[in-house]
Amino acid sequence: MSTSADIKRPGRKPAPVYKRKRRRLYGSIAAAAAVVVAMVVVIIVTQSGSSTVPGFTIAYGQGNVVSSDGIIASEKSLATTIPAHLKFVPFDAGVTAIAEMRSGSLQAISGVGNPPVVGAIGTRTGVDVVMAESFDADALIVPKSITTPAQLAGKSAGVLVGSSEDYELRGWLAKENLTSSVKVVGFPSEQAAAAAYLGGSVDAAYVQAGPEAQLIAKGGHPIINAEQIANLGIPGLNVVAVSDDMVRNNPDLVQKYVCAEVQATRLMTGPQADKYLTQSAKVQGVPGNLIVQATKAFPFIPLDQQLHWLGSAKDDTSSPIVQAYVQTGQFLVGQGRLTTAPTAAQVAAHVDPAFMKKALAGGC
Repeated sequence: MSTSADIKRPGRKPAPVYKRKRRRLYGSIAAAAAVVVAMVVVIIVTQSGSSTVPGFTIAYGQGNVVSSDGIIASEKSLATTIPAHLKFVPFDAGVTAIAEMRSGSLQAISGVGNPPVVGAIGTRTGVDVVMAESFDADALIVPKSITTPAQLAGKSAGVLVGSSEDYELRGWLAKENLTSSVKVVGFPSEQAAAAAYLGGSVDAAYVQAGPEAQLIAKGGHPIINAEQIANLGIPGLNVVAVSDDMVRNNPDLVQKYVCAEVQATRLMTGPQADKYLTQSAKVQGVPGNLIVQATKAFPFIPLDQQLHWLGSAKDDTSSPIVQAYVQTGQFLVGQGRLTTAPTAAQVAAHVDPAFMKKALAGGC
């Protein structure tokens, strides 16, 4: 994420854009590549000769970290298992992708974070979560002199305003009883938060990737990270979301898509992972050697934890992802981005583990 956007319907006052950052390019090579790949659209025709084959457009993130959709896009034998005209388009702003799904131009989004999904649910946009993909990868960087959370009292912390990270940081501070004693300062990008830390205007910065490495190189160290915060019950989750129109009208296609997601995950974590990760370089827009290292270090959610996060069945209000989204809704109300937070029942209606359950059970 590097800027922000409103989750409300058009016509209301815009709010900051929280951009998807988990696939942000690290370093000058990746940044240069982004200029070229920003215009890349990968189209795979998985069936031909029939006008009844539906189109299926998937928004995915480019950069050093490849997701299961990047593997599907780069492995034709896997893509052809999905009975549709596939089109892969890059995205970096979750709310923009949600708006495109609302308009009908997208059928799936790979790696979309809490605020865009909850904002969609809160504004009655038809979206169903079918896979829990990863946690965020940020860490709270502090000076060497700070070694315990209590030492943050009376200090300030910078974060990307209105983002999943903003939600995570504030939630963790509440857990540590530091809400009233630590000032959270929102910035338009993580680079700006890192610069403020280096300039001394904030005492800590919740950042990832390039900004995180920069601050550590300057003597900072992480006191907590996003995965640890998630394990405390405040998860920032990047998920695979599908249009509920597609779920209602073509569930067999959605099932094949989720089956491909599961197989792609196995390929990118299996004994030939390096081969498949390197092969994705063209669709990711960065050298394969950068992808291998960054992807293996990223906090993806394993397949054996999918049903823990998604729940046992649709409408399961006790699932961790539903609880996380309820908390996120309250955060968005506090930020002025929603007028009313969705209830657990409303959220649970948009989380469907049935496709993942069938795929994991061999029903592909």
